[in-house]
Amino acid sequence: MATAEIIDRIGQPIWILDGLAETVLHANPAALAFGGAAGTPRNELLAMIAATPVLLAQEQFLPWDGETVPAILGLTGTANRYRLAARAAGVVVFDWDMQTDELVWTCEGGDAFGYDPAIFPLRVENWLSRIHPEDLARMQAAVGTEQPADGGVWEESYRFRRADGQYAHVLDRGYLLRNESGQGARMVGAMMDVTALHAAEERFRLATSASTDVIFIFDADTGRHWWSDALVQHYGHMPQSGPEGLSRWLRLVHPDDRDRVTSSHAAAMAAGAESWSTEYRLIRADGTYAQVIDRARFLRHADGRLSMSVGSIVDITALREGQERFRLAAEASQDVVYDWSPQTGEIWRSDNYATHFQLDPKAGDSGPGSWREAIHEDDRDRVVRSRETALASRLDRWENSYRVLRGDGRIAHVIDRALAQRDETGRLLRIIGSIVDVTRLREEEDRLRALLHVAADVIYDIDLRKGTVSWSDGMLRTFGHDWEGSHPKDSRWEGMIHPEDVPRQSRNFQVFIAGRQEDLRFEYRFRRSDGSYAHVRDRARALRDEAGEAFRIIGSMEDVSAAVEAADRLHQAQKLDAVGKLTGGVAHDFNNLLTVILGNAELLSQGAAPDEQMALANAIAQAAERGADLVASLLSFARKQPLQPRALSPSDVLAELTRMLTRTLPAYVTLRLDIPPDLWPVAADPTQLQTALLNLAVNACDAMPKGGQLMIEMKNMQLDRDYAATHPGARAGEFLRITFSDTGTGMPPEVLARAFDPFFTTKPAGKGSGLGLSMVHGFASQSGGHVSIYSERDLGTTVSLYLPRSAESIQLSKVTRDETPENAPMGQGEHVLVAEDDPALRSHVQRLVESLGYRVTAAADGQAALAALQAAGDVDLLFTDVVMPGELPGRALAERACAEFPGLKVLFTSGYSGNAIVHQGRLDPGLHLLSKPYRREELAHKLRAVLAAAPPDFLLQGPGDPEQTAV
Repeated sequence: MATAEIIDRIGQPIWILDGLAETVLHANPAALAFGGAAGTPRNELLAMIAATPVLLAQEQFLPWDGETVPAILGLTGTANRYRLAARAAGVVVFDWDMQTDELVWTCEGGDAFGYDPAIFPLRVENWLSRIHPEDLARMQAAVGTEQPADGGVWEESYRFRRADGQYAHVLDRGYLLRNESGQGARMVGAMMDVTALHAAEERFRLATSASTDVIFIFDADTGRHWWSDALVQHYGHMPQSGPEGLSRWLRLVHPDDRDRVTSSHAAAMAAGAESWSTEYRLIRADGTYAQVIDRARFLRHADGRLSMSVGSIVDITALREGQERFRLAAEASQDVVYDWSPQTGEIWRSDNYATHFQLDPKAGDSGPGSWREAIHEDDRDRVVRSRETALASRLDRWENSYRVLRGDGRIAHVIDRALAQRDETGRLLRIIGSIVDVTRLREEEDRLRALLHVAADVIYDIDLRKGTVSWSDGMLRTFGHDWEGSHPKDSRWEGMIHPEDVPRQSRNFQVFIAGRQEDLRFEYRFRRSDGSYAHVRDRARALRDEAGEAFRIIGSMEDVSAAVEAADRLHQAQKLDAVGKLTGGVAHDFNNLLTVILGNAELLSQGAAPDEQMALANAIAQAAERGADLVASLLSFARKQPLQPRALSPSDVLAELTRMLTRTLPAYVTLRLDIPPDLWPVAADPTQLQTALLNLAVNACDAMPKGGQLMIEMKNMQLDRDYAATHPGARAGEFLRITFSDTGTGMPPEVLARAFDPFFTTKPAGKGSGLGLSMVHGFASQSGGHVSIYSERDLGTTVSLYLPRSAESIQLSKVTRDETPENAPMGQGEHVLVAEDDPALRSHVQRLVESLGYRVTAAADGQAALAALQAAGDVDLLFTDVVMPGELPGRALAERACAEFPGLKVLFTSGYSGNAIVHQGRLDPGLHLLSKPYRREELAHKLRAVLAAAPPDFLLQGPGDPEQTAV
């Protein structure tokens, strides 16, 4: 067989001798051995032609002659080259005998996927068993389908299991050889491991699928386009491959843009450009349009013809819409928007720059007609320096307020805000900002400032984000602090709040800021510049953003000291009224007891022979009288019994006081007097005045347990309206000031604040009633004066009593009791009805009246008294308590009794009658009252006087106090 004939038969079965194929494969002709008879099985010979495996097969007999061996030997060099090419290509060559189903393969071109071809079973089912389960059915079908024509290519891709269990991606290509009857007899081919290629393709696919950009490849030689999945995902068009050239792409371009895009692309091609870019509208599958940028890179043949175009289509619809919105917003906004590039000096401004300021929007940052030149000359250096400092400090934001000189010469007030854009190294790229014309706002602020100037309240404005606070000039007018204008928010304000109010006020304010409420009202004490404290009512309103966070607080501080002091006075009056009612009730019962005690003491003294018993009886009587004086003081403090003021000489008052103090002051207290001449006379009740002065002296002595000095001063004082306005309870006019100063322990602020409260005392139990200063305060107020007190801990206390100057002539100031005859007038057997609800007092009065020569009937209440009166029929006098329980208290009983018995005489008695028979401090006309406690002689004279008087005419009297009916 000639060499040419063998070459022509490559890929067809031929027969060779033992060892020939091995020799050829290893390119070792010298080792070629000829032997063996014809028909002996031979080894195989493999060759590769153009990366296509060709087999010189075995197990057939080849006619052997002198030309065959040289021909075979001539093939050895070619086969060796094909073997090296297969190994370099990384392929596994196979030979499949379709008649016997034997599969022969070799690893000369690769590693045989980890299998040893000499051991691996040579059957197709073994090959199929190693195909991935997901690919198996497809490959079984592919093997069983009609094969390509003789010499045609069979090609499939699948996953093949390697010996280590991993799957390799395989590209399998085979050439079919048919027998004389046209049936497929043998397939020779190669399996190429394309795992790395598949991985690269997968990475490329993932990259393109993850991108919103459309990636395309255009093969100019074939006219085919390849598109990434983004074409369908973002635009709705299915990627199609086919020799359509550029026509398919151009059909996606908006008709109005198509000619321009075509011309631009053609110009780039004609110019031999390496790249091309343009912007147009791309038609989506739903008929809408997307604004895109198309960028392409051109790859050319050596002769300059286009080989391939690779590029991307980027959707910039959102960008263009944002730019359009920005443009429209800039046009619609009253603000001037600008974009400045410091590197190039280029600056863009919105058109309203010219509208607002009559300036050229294209003017630069500096130079004639520039932004800098437009700034008012008084502001220019400050503003430019501020911006340069901010940029040099790499600040991202900048803001400033200044004045701009308009083109028409007018001044505009503006706020300039800028945002710096930098790269990752911090290099400044651009500055975007806005200029807000706040001229009208500034004018409104000026008008508001003028209003605030005349407003009574202090107005403040707290900017929580800037950390500043602004005060109106009312702060100076109202509190004396010069804080007008804007200042950093610090502790200055909180430092002026009274220390006792700081925790509460601070807590309320923080809760207010952190919460959701808009308004806050709270009160506290605020220190004036002179150190005094004003009562302030603070009203605040919070301005909050969309998230509810407070960014600004506007409020007012109102000085309500006068209102608070008035409220305190009202509260004090209400408290005095309440205490007065309580005192009245106590006085009634207490005087009942004192009446019994005093009366029994008198009876004891009348029958007592020894001096010692007489002394005891007198002591009991004196104690009862002191108790009566205490009750009188209570009623005086409560202003429930009328005073009897008269003109008093200060020297007489001092003489009487000195006489009392000489007996009462302890030896360790030194008394000093400072009494100038020509003191004004005062109008006061002498008894109450002496009691008040004695209380002040006793309190001073009690404050000096270790000794000290008591200074008493008197001075004429002319009080003006300013003094009266700043001292609660004071009035303008002429007053005598009587001052008691001690060097005692003094009072802390919390005690001083309650010094005049009734029943408040710091003395041990049993050492003080807490009524001394309260009585002094009540007496001073009822007399038309006032009292002030000043004290410091460990330094002492000063109390000043102000009494009004009297315009009347001075009368006797000595206090004396009414003289009572020692011999009590006796009765003549008249019938007296005693109505008293207190059992002990009722028994005592009955015994006392009987001792005076009267017949007595006693009743426990009004109903019982009326029944007794009706039963007896001969009662001459009704002696009744004013205050009794039930429906018939004293006055109601008297009215009923007198209505039924017109000649009946009535004598009232009470420890505290309220408004039942006493109105405006005066006893009702025609009525008779004997105040408790009373002595036997007083009762005797009163009974005789009433029996001698005319009966009461209640028709002439007003109605009694309805409250007395419920007592």
